[in-house]
Amino acid sequence: MEFVKEELIKSPLNYTGGKFKLLPQILPLFPNKISMFYDVFGGGATVSLNTNAKHIYYNDIVNYVVKMFESLQDETEVTALAKIHNIICTYELSKTNLNGFLKLRQDYNEINKSWDMFYMLMCHSFNNQYRFNNQQEYNSSFGKYKSCYSNITENKFITFLEKLHNLDIIFDSKDFREIDFSDADGNDLIYLDPPYLITTGNYNDGKRGFKGWSNQDDIDLYNLCDKLNQQGTRFALSNVLENKGKTNGVLVDWSKNYHINYLDYTYGNCSYQAKDKSKTSTVEVLITNY
Repeated sequence: MEFVKEELIKSPLNYTGGKFKLLPQILPLFPNKISMFYDVFGGGATVSLNTNAKHIYYNDIVNYVVKMFESLQDETEVTALAKIHNIICTYELSKTNLNGFLKLRQDYNEINKSWDMFYMLMCHSFNNQYRFNNQQEYNSSFGKYKSCYSNITENKFITFLEKLHNLDIIFDSKDFREIDFSDADGNDLIYLDPPYLITTGNYNDGKRGFKGWSNQDDIDLYNLCDKLNQQGTRFALSNVLENKGKTNGVLVDWSKNYHINYLDYTYGNCSYQAKDKSKTSTVEVLITNY
């Protein structure tokens, strides 16, 4: 099965760009027929949007992202775009208006945590990445000269909204250990794309208002996969075996019990602070029990 980039739907959350580049390699490794697709670490919903399944269960621990997607299920394109452009006009948002961004951030934290306020903050934040402090206050910095809501962003948002309205999808926000998989069977697929233990990103350093990722989390996830395998449920686990000279030894040993699919991709272009780009290579894999 071959995929053309133009046929894939991008998430409106720009921080999922790396996963989007991997989709042409990941999707062909999924089963041809999927009844219920569980996207356990859903993030920007990039994989959920592009997986051919009858039903989709999307989950992410960041409840603000989940609430945004839930809200957009009930929004028409006209209403959603009107809300977005109203915020842009109200706060005079642009690539250079720091004061407008700061006012929007203040109002979001103190007055209105709606999906459109959150989305507009992210569009104008540094690297389009959201951050929260321990008080659950949005605290990403301004993406001056780089981040804004552009025509390209709007076209991507419209395409996403159309796709979302045509999906049989439910949203949830739980720790992966709290999800009930007892009804999942051989017709379903549990997709797990957790934070990678030997990398540090905006999703796993524990400094953005949400729980970080530890060795114990990795072990609990492997145990979950073993349990799914025992009950006859298919799973696919995205992870990294090696990164910047580090190796996840526990993952390497555990993965030998299953099928290891190597993905040809490196994160060198994302590690802009690295002095030696040759040390940024990553061995990313998709581990499956089918």
